[in-house]
Amino acid sequence: MNSGITAALAACLAICGVSAASAEVIDFESLAFDGPTNDGPRGLASPLVFGAYTLTATDPFGLPPILVYSRQSTNNPDFGGASILPNRPATGITLTRTDGGAFDFRSIDLTFAYDDQNAFFPGDTATYSFSDGTSQSIAFDNLAGFQTFTFNKSGLTSLNISSASAYAIDNISVSAAAVPEPAAWAMLVGGFGVVGGAVRRRRTGAPASPCIA
Repeated sequence: MNSGITAALAACLAICGVSAASAEVIDFESLAFDGPTNDGPRGLASPLVFGAYTLTATDPFGLPPILVYSRQSTNNPDFGGASILPNRPATGITLTRTDGGAFDFRSIDLTFAYDDQNAFFPGDTATYSFSDGTSQSIAFDNLAGFQTFTFNKSGLTSLNISSASAYAIDNISVSAAAVPEPAAWAMLVGGFGVVGGAVRRRRTGAPASPCIA
């Protein structure tokens, strides 16, 4: 490829930027409510919708699949606020975009579900199953309070979190998957057309091979 074609292609790729959405954090504070320190968890129906994102869970016995403790509960890992836990940890919670689109999963806070019992909890692992067919198991410890786990997984359409032990989650950091802007797509297609035309012209102008009788 001659230098002119190379320069044209490089210009196309440089011009065609990617529009990256800013991260948003699902913190569940809209679910917070007041109650006594020994309060049991409140059951929530599935799905839960938080703006552009939906969380779903199932319970085989027809019980509320997602739970949340009151602000004042000694079992609340986010004391004074709100976090959620699946009623069936082995089934877990699934995160998707409400519109079915792709998203980038950046990080999440996770801990044992019953914060005042952490001293008796040996720790366990949570398994993150991604829509790209991969999964990752991450250990969480027996200390009180949330741990932040960073993933930076791109282009997902779903994420399921499960564990053998009861766990709570908070502060899910996500963003819509980065996509080229429409103007950038047009420039890219037009640029490849220019490059293709240059290649065709080059081939047309090439001398014919001598004929051997």
